[in-house]
Amino acid sequence: MRRIQKLIYTILSISGFVPNHLTLTRLIFMGTSVWFSIAILPQFFVLKYAIGYFLISTILYIGFIYLVLPKKGLRLNLIKKFGEEKAYLYYEGFLAFAFLHNGISLSFISQSSAGYGPWDGIPSTITIIIAILLTALGLGTKIWAAYVVGIPIYYWKDMFLGRKIQHFVVSGPYKYFANPMYGIGQLQVYAIALYYESFYGLLFGAINQSLIFLFYLTVEKSFIKRTYVQPKI
Repeated sequence: MRRIQKLIYTILSISGFVPNHLTLTRLIFMGTSVWFSIAILPQFFVLKYAIGYFLISTILYIGFIYLVLPKKGLRLNLIKKFGEEKAYLYYEGFLAFAFLHNGISLSFISQSSAGYGPWDGIPSTITIIIAILLTALGLGTKIWAAYVVGIPIYYWKDMFLGRKIQHFVVSGPYKYFANPMYGIGQLQVYAIALYYESFYGLLFGAINQSLIFLFYLTVEKSFIKRTYVQPKI
């Protein structure tokens, strides 16, 4: 029963709805975002709007973590002003909002450019089957990885606080892959693009994933080395 509860908690949290931090303000912002994606966006399936939305959401997401999480990032000012826990909750709330819109924008690009690409001669049944398999593999791996490391690590709480908050995890998908969250855990983005037969969905999915890996290589990797990897004596 506890495992099921933890699984549900993990799924809700990576979707932006962190249950034990869900204030009324967060609920309004996240609920409005979902309503926006369901009720408003379908009226504007135009690629230039979708790309604009992606650019804005990318600045909110990737730009935000680049601004906040480095060793001398804005996190230091937030912690100094609000204290660790309150500052983290503000940070987590904004990041959850940015996470959600980044995902919505990628789906919006695929929907806005459906049928555009080198799909002639490929039966739609084949692309749908591949999309289903990629979704299962991508989401399954992402949920599994988040379940294993915990939601605080998923939201980079250790980087925000600048210190270790738990032992380094080498279980679950981390036994087989160095970075399953940023790698296989992104396959569902390409699955959506395949489902809509969207070349632009594949392109911007690759751009988005490249930016995430760039953050890992330029900021996160050095934090992991100095925080979790013990120097050899």
